[in-house]
Amino acid sequence: MVRRTKEDAMETRSKLLDAAEALFSEKGVTQTSMMQVAEKAGVTRGAIYHHFENKMDLIESLMGRVKLPIDEMREQISETSEFEILEEIKARSKEFLARIQNEPQVQSLASILLHKCEYIDEVNPIKLRHVSGRNECINDVEGLFQKAIDAGEIAQSVNARTAVIGLFSLVDGLIYNWLLAPDFFPLVEYGNTAIDTYVKGLPR
Repeated sequence: MVRRTKEDAMETRSKLLDAAEALFSEKGVTQTSMMQVAEKAGVTRGAIYHHFENKMDLIESLMGRVKLPIDEMREQISETSEFEILEEIKARSKEFLARIQNEPQVQSLASILLHKCEYIDEVNPIKLRHVSGRNECINDVEGLFQKAIDAGEIAQSVNARTAVIGLFSLVDGLIYNWLLAPDFFPLVEYGNTAIDTYVKGLPR
C-alpha cells in the first residue's frame, strides 16, 4: 500500500511537470497560473501545492529532470585531451546543437528559457542560475581556446576570450532563431557548417 501511494505521488508529479511544460511553452511562464497547471494535469489545487511551492519550483524541477546541454558540455570539457583541441571544441559545440534538435524535452525547456520565461522577480533566480552556468561554460571553453593557442593550433595573435565569445554568440544565435521557426532551417546541418567555418576562420 505504501509503495502504491509513493508510485501515485510520483505519477502525479510527472503529470504536473508535463502540464507545466506544455502550458509554459504555449502561454509563457507569467501567463500561466499554478491552478491552470493543476487543471491541465487533472489534479486539485491542493495536489499541485503539495508537490511544488510556486512556478519557480516548477521550472527548477523541469530543469532537473533533463541534463541541460550547457551542463553536459561543461562535464565533457573537463575530459578533453591535450591534443586536437579545436576538434574537441567543435565536437562539443555540435553535440550541444544535436541535443536541442533531437531531444523533445531539452528542446521544449530551451524554448521556455529563451522565449517563454519573462524574467520577473518571481522567476529571476532561474535567470541567475542559467546565466551563471553559461558563464562558467564560457570560461571553460576559453581555457580550451587558450590551450589551442599555446599548442600552436591557432595563432598567438588570437585572443581566447574573443574567440569563445564569438563561438557562443554563433551557437546562441542559431538556437534562438531555430526555436522561433524550426522548419525554417535544419539546426544541426546548418549549425555544424557554421561552427566549422567559424573555427576554420581563426588565424593559424
